[in-house]
Amino acid sequence: MATDEGRVAPPGLKELAHVLADARVALDLANDAAKEAQATFDGIEAKLFDALEGAGLTSIRTERGLFRLNDLAWAAVEDEDKARAWAEENEPALLTLNRQRLSVIVRRVITGDEAAPGLEPGVMPPGVNFRTSRKISWRRS
Repeated sequence: MATDEGRVAPPGLKELAHVLADARVALDLANDAAKEAQATFDGIEAKLFDALEGAGLTSIRTERGLFRLNDLAWAAVEDEDKARAWAEENEPALLTLNRQRLSVIVRRVITGDEAAPGLEPGVMPPGVNFRTSRKISWRRS
């Protein structure tokens, strides 16, 4: 078996390369299966989320554990310059645009708990929008 520059590979190297190839094929198959399982899980999770929300519930306890809605919003800065200008004037602590702190402000605006500093209630800071994460948390029994 030839290798770089015509040298002969040590014994067992070809077999090891084949073992790696087999492991890669197995990994690719497992990743494909995991993607399918994730898509199935996401669909069922969305159905349960909608059903709980439609029933006016935030959680349900079964013999398998507690299933609770986890509906969060995260800041999505769409215009860095506008968001930074607003932060400089109203929230100097956000000058580095701390996304975690900004997300807290966004959640408060969405829920109507309080207005963003310097803005009317219900108004997002300039250059900022949000994305949501609708998940079900499951605490097993």
